[in-house]
Amino acid sequence: MLNTRSLIQAVPIAILTWQLMSFTAIAQNTFGVTGQDGDRGRDGRSGRDGQDLKVVGDGKPAAYDLTGTIGEDGEDGTAGRSASSCEQPYRPANSLIGALGGRGGNGGNGGRGGNGGNVTIFYTDIANLKQLEIRNAGGKGGRNGRGAVSGKGCECREAEWRVKYCNVQIERRPYSDPKAAWQYYSSETRLCGRSSDGFEIDFDSLFSKSSEYRKDDWLYRRTNKGVSRSDYYSCQNGRDGEPSSNGRNGETGSYGKVTLVPRLDIPVEITSDRAPLAAALGKKVNLIKNIWVERSGLSRLLRPSSDVADTYTYLKDTARLFYRFEWAAPESPTALGVDRVEIGGTVNIRNENAEIQYQLPGTLEYQVLPANNVENLQVVKIIGGFNPDRVSSFQLQSISGVGTENQLVLSDRGKVRELLKDTQIEVQCLSKQSATGVVASDYVKRRTVTFKIPPKMTPSEGAIVNDHIYTLPVGRYCSPWLRADNEATYEIVIAQTTKSGAKYTQNLKSSFVVGK
Repeated sequence: MLNTRSLIQAVPIAILTWQLMSFTAIAQNTFGVTGQDGDRGRDGRSGRDGQDLKVVGDGKPAAYDLTGTIGEDGEDGTAGRSASSCEQPYRPANSLIGALGGRGGNGGNGGRGGNGGNVTIFYTDIANLKQLEIRNAGGKGGRNGRGAVSGKGCECREAEWRVKYCNVQIERRPYSDPKAAWQYYSSETRLCGRSSDGFEIDFDSLFSKSSEYRKDDWLYRRTNKGVSRSDYYSCQNGRDGEPSSNGRNGETGSYGKVTLVPRLDIPVEITSDRAPLAAALGKKVNLIKNIWVERSGLSRLLRPSSDVADTYTYLKDTARLFYRFEWAAPESPTALGVDRVEIGGTVNIRNENAEIQYQLPGTLEYQVLPANNVENLQVVKIIGGFNPDRVSSFQLQSISGVGTENQLVLSDRGKVRELLKDTQIEVQCLSKQSATGVVASDYVKRRTVTFKIPPKMTPSEGAIVNDHIYTLPVGRYCSPWLRADNEATYEIVIAQTTKSGAKYTQNLKSSFVVGK
């Protein structure tokens, strides 16, 4: 027969064991394992470009297929997996949400079609082009891969449930004194009892409301005061995986280029020449430049069965230009210090015509004259100038004076004032102290003054030039910020314009304490 005392003493241990299991479940509000995402489909490989060819149109029928190949199809994505281990815990003391399904893999992109091959056609009679069939369209793009289905989320078996909490009071008395009064020991609120398989049992029908157990020298009495409260919880189905997307269809490849050359070869170009001035003087230089132009109407020139773009590149002409440098200055190149300066020319195309651009230092003065007796020959006469090392050669010599007496002195080591067309010196005043004495953390721009220094006339704004020394009375214009001990900065821009119109710019900067 079942020992009632043993059963009563075992009840608290069983309840405690179930409670520990319940607390573990309470911390887990998502049940099941999220499904794995599907893999994205592989992109298709691009098609191969068509072959490049050189063809001679000799009047014999010929066909050339230079079409690019088709791009490879993109692969489909793989399906997302459904959530697993979807057994819903039995009525835990918290709400539940099912694990998510895996996302389906996106489809791969289709490969781009290969480009058509380029073809160069040489001919001497344009009528021969009618015998040529050229097909150099781009290949079609590959088809896109399809997106895959998504996995299912975990579903709930029970949408709502109630959890009951019981109040248990514990009293005790000395074990050796059965007549002693019971004394309050503790109380607690816990989940009401459940069977070993997790399902609820009727605590009141199977057990008395009180149970006793011995521990050390004390006899404890546990009294079930009944349900103290009931909480309600719910379960939400896990969402299915996010939908996937299809890949992009591959682009169609481009048409290949067609180049028409109305001769049997392409002349070799010589587009530039450069040499030291002493070696370049008197030398006749030949420059060769092919003139390529864009034209439309290609399909009308070839056999009607051709498949080509409407535009083509055409060798309109080959320009052959000549030039020669001549010295016409009163002094020799060596005397002017320019004998080792490099000079030259480059041929360029503008508006379908070839022209020479001469590469000479801006400090040389020259004239370009056509030679009357030689076709396409230009004579470049150098009539003066100086070595380019002499420009942009200013140095800051000194800054002195306070207020209106402040002067900025520059030294021009190149000594080229009278050799220039114009010189301008812009001085920007910056200071930390304002005119009213407010101090800024950094330099602030206050005023800009420009001194114009013509070759022979009197300079502007009170500037004085003595040989190669330039004295600039900046204090006249910036005196409010040039009080003694103020921190100031001059930012100086020197622009020198030569007689040939070239401009050379030099920047100087100096920070100083006024009066020191």
